[in-house]
Amino acid sequence: MKNINEKEHEELLEILEELIYTIKKMRLSNNDTLLLNNELEANEWFDYLKNHIDVEEVHSLEVAISDRFFYKYDVQIEISELDDRRAELFKLFIAKACEICNKSK
Repeated sequence: MKNINEKEHEELLEILEELIYTIKKMRLSNNDTLLLNNELEANEWFDYLKNHIDVEEVHSLEVAISDRFFYKYDVQIEISELDDRRAELFKLFIAKACEICNKSK
């Protein structure tokens, strides 16, 4: 059982935190149910990551987020900088988690 380090853990949490903030900001002007579902799942991911630092657990979260993004949330909900940022944050989390897990193996 190998753990990611504290700095890496914080980086991933910060990305998810910004993703949640971005989605909440979007929801102020857009009631799309996809955004609501996205926010609920992002909160679950954040809560999970707060309590898990094992490389395999982080990898399973990265896979779950990748699947959700590429099969559900990789759509343009609105034409805005916030929506662009939402997509960027998904990709950033996926890339960062993948990098951390590959380095730690």
